[in-house]
Amino acid sequence: MIENSSTNNGSSGRVDNIVLALDGESITLKNPSISVEYDLPEEDQSGQSSSTNSSEKGIKPKKLNISGLIEYSTPDRLSRLIELSYQTENGGAKKIYRIANATANVINLREAVFSGKVSVSPHSSLLAWQIGFSLSERKSVPEKRETRAQQLAVENGDEHVGAIIEEVPDEQEEAADLSWFEQNVLARANDALG
Repeated sequence: MIENSSTNNGSSGRVDNIVLALDGESITLKNPSISVEYDLPEEDQSGQSSSTNSSEKGIKPKKLNISGLIEYSTPDRLSRLIELSYQTENGGAKKIYRIANATANVINLREAVFSGKVSVSPHSSLLAWQIGFSLSERKSVPEKRETRAQQLAVENGDEHVGAIIEEVPDEQEEAADLSWFEQNVLARANDALG
């Protein structure tokens, strides 16, 4: 627990808790609290009957909610956390962080972005900021499975899965991408073989 500086005459009893790392960079908090939430939405299919049937609406991303304290004596930690929350990829999308945390590992949450609100407020009785933020899952296991299923559907010509089929380049574009050897030797051999 962080003590008020008037009663704290040293650093004894002050232990930093590293409970989270983002891309290997530790986030150090006092009195950390981490919780997980996720939705498994479904829609009632019973109509006017007593049926318990429902339709699934997909597995939604998991969210890791983190809160804790950062002491006034370590403002660089708060500045760095704010900086991490604003990071973006080359295309301007939010930066996806690799997460190291015991709770995240248990629920198989590996990659996430800062999501929702980041709150920072002075603690009412301690010389510290109370902070809170959420990390929302990206590239989840269900999402990867769905993507693979769509790719297989496209490869197998199954259009009923709802897969997005890319435009197939016309023969002239394909021919332009072929080398002289491919166009004149391999293509003729392929045509001859049928």
